[in-house]
Amino acid sequence: MNDSPIHFTLRQLHGVFSSPLAWGIMVGVGVIAGITGPFSTFALLAPTRRIVYWLLIVVGSYGAGTVGAALARALILPRGGPLLARIAVLGIGSSIPVTAAVAMISWLFFPDLSYTGLSLFELYIYCLLISLALMGVMEGVVEPQLERRRDQTTPEAAKIPKILDRLPNHMRGPLSHMSMADHYVEVHTDKGRSLLLMRLSDAIAETEGIDGLRIHRSHWVAKQAISSVRRVDSRVVVQLATGEMLPVSRSYLAAIRAHEKGAAQ
Repeated sequence: MNDSPIHFTLRQLHGVFSSPLAWGIMVGVGVIAGITGPFSTFALLAPTRRIVYWLLIVVGSYGAGTVGAALARALILPRGGPLLARIAVLGIGSSIPVTAAVAMISWLFFPDLSYTGLSLFELYIYCLLISLALMGVMEGVVEPQLERRRDQTTPEAAKIPKILDRLPNHMRGPLSHMSMADHYVEVHTDKGRSLLLMRLSDAIAETEGIDGLRIHRSHWVAKQAISSVRRVDSRVVVQLATGEMLPVSRSYLAAIRAHEKGAAQ
């Protein structure tokens, strides 16, 4: 039922490669680099091969960097952290797969990588510095600006539930469901999962403004996140839009049946 680091990473990767804006940026940067030919590629590659090479480099490194940063965030900083810590962790996490992607793509065009004028170590240092700079811009400038813009465009009537104020900025989003995990509450949004040290009943009390249901002593779900209600091995379960399934206990069957009836009308 948990949002594992792999699931979180795949969702981040899907978000990047399903965005027309992201593709536009990648293609634009790749074509410009292909025309200008940095790092001796202007002299080493014909124009068409040079553009293909840089398109592959940009798309490959962007995807690899997204995977590395998402895994680093999920494994090391699931609850966020200070700005410098986020920049360092995400920058280092993305630089390793980016270096591997650039090296493998370059090897397809230059079987002897010494033609590029860079050793593998020098390539890693370049990728590390670029990754740290990009993460500094993203975490220090872009994310705060997006957060302020979201706050400014939120109608006064649609107050942000208190439970979301407890989450790191990068984890705040539409609330999906909450589940007990020992003494913690796992709060799931469309951005991932966060752990809060509190009781589930107290967490539910802080969801004011979100139409949701308690379906089990250990689970609460937002109605908009419910995809279907079904039986699995003689048990009633709620299937979420993400494909996850949460059990419904007998004491909460009436509430979930009322939701089904209302949704069908």
